[in-house]
Amino acid sequence: MAERVDDRWFGDWIGYSGAATFASVVLILANPVSGYPRTLTSAGLVLALFPIYWFLARPSRAGIRANTWRAWLYVVIATAVYFVAYGLNNWANIALFIVSPQFFLVLSALPAAAAIVVINFGGLTVRWLVGDLDPGDVAGVLGLTVLVIAVSIYFSNRITAVTKQSRERGLLIDRLREQQREIAELSEQQGAAAERERIAREMHDTLAQGFTSIVTLGHAVQGELDTDPAIARRHVELMTETAQENLQESRRIIAALTPGRLAESTLEQALGRVAGRFEEETGVPVAFSVTGEPHPALPAIEVVALRVFQEALANVRKHADASAVDAVLAYQREAVGISVRDDGHGFDAAAPREGFGLDGMQARVREAGGTFELETAPGAGTRLSVYLPAPAGPGEVTA
Repeated sequence: MAERVDDRWFGDWIGYSGAATFASVVLILANPVSGYPRTLTSAGLVLALFPIYWFLARPSRAGIRANTWRAWLYVVIATAVYFVAYGLNNWANIALFIVSPQFFLVLSALPAAAAIVVINFGGLTVRWLVGDLDPGDVAGVLGLTVLVIAVSIYFSNRITAVTKQSRERGLLIDRLREQQREIAELSEQQGAAAERERIAREMHDTLAQGFTSIVTLGHAVQGELDTDPAIARRHVELMTETAQENLQESRRIIAALTPGRLAESTLEQALGRVAGRFEEETGVPVAFSVTGEPHPALPAIEVVALRVFQEALANVRKHADASAVDAVLAYQREAVGISVRDDGHGFDAAAPREGFGLDGMQARVREAGGTFELETAPGAGTRLSVYLPAPAGPGEVTA
């Protein structure tokens, strides 16, 4: 199977081939043992290997060690050129430092090793044919040739193996960078989704509840205009106040600021106002109490506590048909708790729900690191308890 390689990596091999070719030509010219005409011809043939390698091997940079027809053509031409150059000047054997790594570059391991064996023993045969090899030197030259073959195969294979490992590491780094980019995109998308969910909860827990109050009061006013104008006017005032608060909340949601009810008041005061507004709008009494020694919590925790309290009372308004509500804000040493209990008709907690309120509350509490408890049954009312992490500061003593 073809192995992919980039232009930069292949360029390193081109640089090596060029440098090795130049060095070989210089050494051949510096040793004119067979006379200058034969030496010049031998050097010219070795020099010609470089453009041949460039034109035949370079197109295969996308299929390195793929045994393509271009690769085999280069091996055949390089072997023939080497034989002629070696026959003209035995210093041309230095060209083996060029062609051996190249053979391992363009062919897989076994064909490359075979080509190196052929070119080395072929060179020995050329020396014998041109009469440059004495019978007494055959054994020594043969042993040296075997050694050269072994060294050429070993080091050429190691060079290509190390280069392959380097290339694979480079590809791995590229994949890691791509994965990091994908992770960053996914994180950005997840952050955007979380922000949309947060805004949806904010709108549900503030604007939707406010509009529900306005609608409820509007229906009440329609029946009170003729029978009790004073109550009708008070309900209209409440509608106006609720609309103004909704407008403020919408602006604060857009600006991602702290909820309006907590802007300039404590959590206890904000919950007390919510309870008072609920009682005034619905006529259902709310017994609101605070236990423990009050201490400030993180703003994000107080926001969750306020939203849970608002949603709990909104559920009582819409679903419970209750006659009374007990609400408790409990300060503990490591937490702040919200408890809302009504005497309404309750419901089956395991039954499928269509609304967003309970799920939104659970999500808020879970994200804040708190616990969410719901106790209810048909005809037995509902009790909602939430505990949020709020460690007391040094010197603050809590119940």
